[in-house]
Amino acid sequence: MAMITYVLIGGYALLIGLASVLQWKEKGYQLRIFIFIILSLSMLLTLWIPDREWLLLLLIVEFILLHVVAVAEGLYTNKQLTYSHHIIRFVFHCILLLMVSKFTK
Repeated sequence: MAMITYVLIGGYALLIGLASVLQWKEKGYQLRIFIFIILSLSMLLTLWIPDREWLLLLLIVEFILLHVVAVAEGLYTNKQLTYSHHIIRFVFHCILLLMVSKFTK
């Protein structure tokens, strides 16, 4: 189950990074896009931390930052928030954090 947890987090980080790079190519450099790329890379690097407490703490910080940047992106591009998107993102982050706390060593 630990492997599934790492694969889900790694895949999620790769998807965020890929979407950010594609958006960067389309729109050019923007600080929000750069922050998404940095956060996706930091999530991938965080997976190499062997201590579960540090892994959990850093993922919490990264997920909070992802939420903040996603809200900023939504407000900037759409001039409004898509609440269902942020609720689904929050629930997914909670599931990942629960999986880290229960299944990693």
